Amino acid sequence: MFDTITSIRTALESMARDFEPRTLTAEQAVRAVTELGAIRRLVDGLIGKTALRVEETTAYQRNGRSDRDAAQLVGRAVGADSSEARRVISTAKKLGDLPEIDAAVRAGRLSARQAELVADAASANPAAESDLLAAAGQGMVPLRAACVTARAHAEDETARAARQHAGRRCRTWTASDGMLEGHFKVTPEIGGQIKARLDAGTQRIFRARRTTGPHEPHGAYAADVLAELLLAGTPAPDNPAPNGSADVCGPAKAAPSKTVTNVHVMIDHDALVRGNARAGERCEIPGVGPVNVAWVREMLGEAFVTAIIKKGRDITTVAHFGRHIPAHLRTAMIVAGRECCIEGCDARGYLEIDHSEVDYAKGGPAAWWNNDYDCTPHHRLKTQGWILGPRNPTTGKRTLTPPDRAPPDST
Repeated sequence: MFDTITSIRTALESMARDFEPRTLTAEQAVRAVTELGAIRRLVDGLIGKTALRVEETTAYQRNGRSDRDAAQLVGRAVGADSSEARRVISTAKKLGDLPEIDAAVRAGRLSARQAELVADAASANPAAESDLLAAAGQGMVPLRAACVTARAHAEDETARAARQHAGRRCRTWTASDGMLEGHFKVTPEIGGQIKARLDAGTQRIFRARRTTGPHEPHGAYAADVLAELLLAGTPAPDNPAPNGSADVCGPAKAAPSKTVTNVHVMIDHDALVRGNARAGERCEIPGVGPVNVAWVREMLGEAFVTAIIKKGRDITTVAHFGRHIPAHLRTAMIVAGRECCIEGCDARGYLEIDHSEVDYAKGGPAAWWNNDYDCTPHHRLKTQGWILGPRNPTTGKRTLTPPDRAPPDST
């Protein structure tokens, strides 16, 4: 075995030393990335299984080693954080009870991150193993959604709420460039409200700067909104800033009035009436995840929740001639799934509603059949003349073809 590993390493070192990517054509570059990706996934799987063996044999404490645990040894060996190595070992343990996923890892079909997500969800719901593997082949965004669905189908509402509440976290650290970074996890009931406020604030800044500038990425606008929300009403520090420097917090501000935030909830009529969701019934915030029916019923009395009950109005009949998107249609599009309509694109943030079948300039209405979500890059390409193909009847996605490659019957 070690002769094989050494020969593979030697071959890769030789290739890396002489590799010149500028000599590759576009097609060759795609092929090279695809092949190297397969190699990486195979290596990820081998490292995970070997890391588990390091833990099982307590190798980190033998032959004079004094590592704290297997994760520390493995992390140093592969150049990763101990936390990442710990997740790899945990995933390898779970694969012992998940033969179908283990076979996919051995075949190089799953990356380390994909294997972690699939194994975690399948451990909670073993019956979803095949569905999770199918979702992994579609990309990371569909996989995450499939993992949420798999857990929701196998978990009681009360148990899920307790698990999510116990798992809430917020961490910050200083990035390599000196900026503050962070990570947080909150329950979907709270997360839906946070996301709605961030999205609304981001769109507000985007619209204000659309014509006047300066133009920045949507992520920069979202950071401004986050700071605005967190620091609203923050008083000035008690002590003056050192060395006569300016007080970066500014003067104390009055606390803002209560903000009304629209949070869309998709809930089945029967679940709403009964007070809990049964298998196959929906109660979720689109783009966030399942929430408790009890929370929805409690919040229905407040202004910031819009409940889209599946026995309600047929939104496919709503139409309006003009750029304005009626409230019923906008809500319907959110519920149907905020995702770029272009094949192969899973973008779900900062999307634009586009007249897709008949352009607004040609009299196209704002209607269910004539509206799609586009991410900013794909919307820009369509504006530049790229051609939208018909909807895929299964996925609802569409191709986007350069004008010089469009089929003869394209318009």
